[in-house]
Amino acid sequence: MGGAAGQDMGLTEREQEVLHLIAEGYTDAEIGAALHISIYTAQNHVKSILRKLNARNRTQASTIYLGGMTNSSH
Repeated sequence: MGGAAGQDMGLTEREQEVLHLIAEGYTDAEIGAALHISIYTAQNHVKSILRKLNARNRTQASTIYLGGMTNSSH
């Protein structure tokens, strides 16, 4: 999903998948359903992503992710 951009951010492959869904506007429950994981596991992934990206919220994490994808395509 995030490919090199996500790896450059120090995210695991699963965290990259979750971050992609966050950027698509998915809720924790929707992330859980889409990835066949519990809502609690989805929430833990989101918390880990926010910590690793030093983001205050999901919107900021999405902005960082989308900016990284733009920069990695050049």
